[in-house]
Amino acid sequence: MSNYFPVGAFPIGCLLIGLSIAMLGPSCVFAQDREVISTASVVSEAAAESGSGRRATAQGAAPESPLPSPAESPPFAGAVLDATGPAADSPEPPLEGLLSGEGLLSDQPTADDLATLQEVGVANAGDALEQAMEDLSLFSPRLLREFYAARDFRHAWNPAQAASMRDLAQGSVAHGLDPQDFNADAIQGLLAAHDLDAHDLEANDASSARWRAELILSDALLRYLHHLQYGKYNPKEINPDWTFVASVDAAALQAEMQEVLAADALSAAVDAVLPDAPFYEQLKLGYARYLALSERLQGEGGWTPLPAGPNLKIGMRDSRVPRIREQLALLDGDEVPLTADADLYDKALYEALREFQGRSGLAQDGVIGPRTLAALNHPLEDRLAEIRANLERMRWLYHELPSDYLLVDIAAYQIELVRDHQPVWSTRAVIGTAENQTPMFRDEMEYLVFNPTWSVPPSIQKKMRGVSSDYHVIDRRTGRRAYPATPTDHRRYRLVQQPGPKNALGKVKFMFPNGHAIYLHDTPSRHLFARGRRAYSHGCVRVQEPLDLAREVLIGQNWDMSVINRVVDSGRTRYVNLDEHLPVLLYYLTARADEQGRVSFRNDLYQRDASLLARLGGPSRADRIVFREPPATEPELQSSATTTAMPTPTATGKRADKRADKTAESLASSLTTEAGLKPSVAAHNDGEADELLSPDRAAPRTAQPAGQAPDSSQPDATSPEASSNQQPVQKPWRGLSMNERFTSADLGLDQPMARWHSPDSSMQAMDANGLIQSRGF
Repeated sequence: MSNYFPVGAFPIGCLLIGLSIAMLGPSCVFAQDREVISTASVVSEAAAESGSGRRATAQGAAPESPLPSPAESPPFAGAVLDATGPAADSPEPPLEGLLSGEGLLSDQPTADDLATLQEVGVANAGDALEQAMEDLSLFSPRLLREFYAARDFRHAWNPAQAASMRDLAQGSVAHGLDPQDFNADAIQGLLAAHDLDAHDLEANDASSARWRAELILSDALLRYLHHLQYGKYNPKEINPDWTFVASVDAAALQAEMQEVLAADALSAAVDAVLPDAPFYEQLKLGYARYLALSERLQGEGGWTPLPAGPNLKIGMRDSRVPRIREQLALLDGDEVPLTADADLYDKALYEALREFQGRSGLAQDGVIGPRTLAALNHPLEDRLAEIRANLERMRWLYHELPSDYLLVDIAAYQIELVRDHQPVWSTRAVIGTAENQTPMFRDEMEYLVFNPTWSVPPSIQKKMRGVSSDYHVIDRRTGRRAYPATPTDHRRYRLVQQPGPKNALGKVKFMFPNGHAIYLHDTPSRHLFARGRRAYSHGCVRVQEPLDLAREVLIGQNWDMSVINRVVDSGRTRYVNLDEHLPVLLYYLTARADEQGRVSFRNDLYQRDASLLARLGGPSRADRIVFREPPATEPELQSSATTTAMPTPTATGKRADKRADKTAESLASSLTTEAGLKPSVAAHNDGEADELLSPDRAAPRTAQPAGQAPDSSQPDATSPEASSNQQPVQKPWRGLSMNERFTSADLGLDQPMARWHSPDSSMQAMDANGLIQSRGF
């Protein structure tokens, strides 16, 4: 043994090993103690901050890092080690003990520790929010989730704000809406139960009652901001073929909610967000008058209709005259002066009746016949419903309406130019027939074309057997002029009418490029403007005084009538860009009021009222709300089950499919066409010619090279209009606003982007595919 181990070596080795264990053992225990100390300190510090934060809140200052209260904080996951042994040998102490610091040493928590504790409170509040959503019918759950997530699930409402929201909801009657659309009774119940008083607004309170109150109030505010800025109903569900509106940006609504709730006075902040459109306020005034009249008549036994009888003309006597005078005073709000002979149909009554006939869409002949009596006897409840329907229509297009715009009042056959919210000029219009309706939408006028050419739609061209020298036949394959025996082959040839007195577009057209191939223009058929009912076009709007409108539109660009006349007399096509685009609203309104609130009711030429009236009072959906998603690859777009592709835009809906192939070929082969329309799949026109070949709803076209005027020469460099005469430059998709991207309809992901706005089709496709619509519910 002594040959291998020196004497005393083994005992000395054992002593060294034992000494090492003795030294290392306390270190392991101390390390365990430090972990416990650190955790306990985090909790103790959190409790102290939470308490100080609540004291600060009571004094009017919110804590910087709101944390859950001790009773509401969840237990920590995992075991907490005791100083005397491992976790397996001792149970986890209660959270209250950790918060009080019993049996724990003190230490400073790290930022990560505090962040972890905050995340636990946020996660708990998020779970409570989801639980509260389960039994509530919300307008857009996704938007509300994102709204509260952006706030780190801090509460948004206090009792004063809730009372203001209740008042707004109850006052929505003035807009023709139902207070229950905005949870009026539910909010009143919250205030009566003091559900908003029991908890700290700044804490992530996880109680279900508190989150239920929050959701009811935020849902009411969301509905209010949405309905009063964009309309309660989606017109695609009501008039899908003829009404086109912008989608609603979810992020914008969320930002408005945050802005309103951060303001000192909620009601004033909401009013500041809502649009300011005089025509809307005037119809609201008319609605208030009819509401008051209805309540008054109900107290007096109801509406009594006038009896029938022979036609009455001025100077005649009839026992019905006093009743007619009274009825007019009720409807107009102005007393008609009485005469000594009460039964005499005098001049004062004659003038008042003619005004009423004009507001009712009747011939202003002053004769009291069956149609005038029917208008006087129209049930008040029906009139109230008609006004409510038209208030809703107005809300579809008036969002962010500037002070200057052009309003095409379709049902009144009228065009109005508005400057600084006041009408400064108006003229008569000819609109589309019932078969080729003028759609309702909004866009911006970008340029004018004097002495325009007109490309004949294929639907008309294929019926022609010969053409005069006013037309040029263009070979689609070569882009050059051709001289075929018959030009009916619209696939091979394009037919272009040259400028001149017989041109179907007249002397000028006003271009606001859109997906419907609709624009304003002159016409050689001047006699149609003398008629009361002026629905003769194939969708476009004909202007009675087009050169005067051109002067008014160009008034700020040093264009007067002398310059305009010189350009027109030259016979050469001229393009004039607007320095500032002018919004154009094509409204279909069957009720509208003047400054005194006197309501004009128009004939429902297109029969669009019935579908809207049937929806009034019914539920609404959030399917106009669009959420922006991160870009995805093409396979992801096709296979995703959580997103909804936006529908392909159409101008005429029912006829789109059978014309899609023709349109695609036309878009690909047109080389020298009129400039200015944003093409769409369904822009072809199948209508017949109206006296002259119809210019309306012409086929879509591809963009011309910059600076090249189709079918015309460029202006002389010395002409006054030369500086604004270049071919309008198309904006790329990236540069468009949200409203411009969705003016006519939501873009479908399968829609060829080259057909839309910019020659840079590849960039359009990438940008458009990055915007995916997700339903708001």
